[in-house]
Amino acid sequence: ATARLIESGPAMAPTKIREMFPDNDWTILKPQPVDCELWACDRFADTLPIQSAIYRATPNERHILIGGDHSVNFAHFAAVADNNPNDDLCLVYIDAHMDAHTPQSSKAQASGAPHGTNVRALTGDGDKRWLNIQTKCPALKPENLFYIGVRSYEPAELEFVQRNNIYMKSPDEVEHNLSNIISEIKQRIGSRKFVLSFDFDVIDPTYFRDVLVPEANGITPETAMKLVSAFSNATAFEFVEYAPSNDSQSADIVRRIIDIALYS
Repeated sequence: ATARLIESGPAMAPTKIREMFPDNDWTILKPQPVDCELWACDRFADTLPIQSAIYRATPNERHILIGGDHSVNFAHFAAVADNNPNDDLCLVYIDAHMDAHTPQSSKAQASGAPHGTNVRALTGDGDKRWLNIQTKCPALKPENLFYIGVRSYEPAELEFVQRNNIYMKSPDEVEHNLSNIISEIKQRIGSRKFVLSFDFDVIDPTYFRDVLVPEANGITPETAMKLVSAFSNATAFEFVEYAPSNDSQSADIVRRIIDIALYS
């Protein structure tokens, strides 16, 4: 099928966001025309140049990405890394999933979807099309990756985490030892820059149902808010995988969490 642009949905977001925050001083960028055929087979190829242009235009601003599935993390984090003068950018990844497959292991053990491979690609192990468009490759060192709330993964992902001794805490550990976990991660990061990447499926579906891949036994909304507040000094934020279904409780949680990032 031939790819085509739909001038609705996400395309309306810039206008709607400006309407929500009319008093803000907006920097408006006009991206290069989208190659629809390329985007249809490789969504990362177009988004990295867009993210890079945003960071070049607003180098001293704190950035908040509100995006669809977690694959948007690849282009966004790579753009931040490309604009970071050193090689020590950290990633605090609050998610029910690791997203640490290679394309091959994802097809063999999971869905094969790009949103299960973005973190692994940032460490330099992924689709060559993605890796070839970065300035810094890898963009992320395994020792600078911090998983919080992870509870659903396949063998290839767990092997990757264990082999690289990557920091990972389960929801149960987070709920029972939150203060110490926050202190430990902050100590490890130190004065370095970091991106906070928050997937709403980290929250238990009992409280938050508006996600496409719900996983039982997640963290509470209160814990989620404490985490975002604790890391509110992030260089940039990513909030992903909210799938609205008119559930007022989920919508309220989204608003409260993003408000912490906006106003802390």
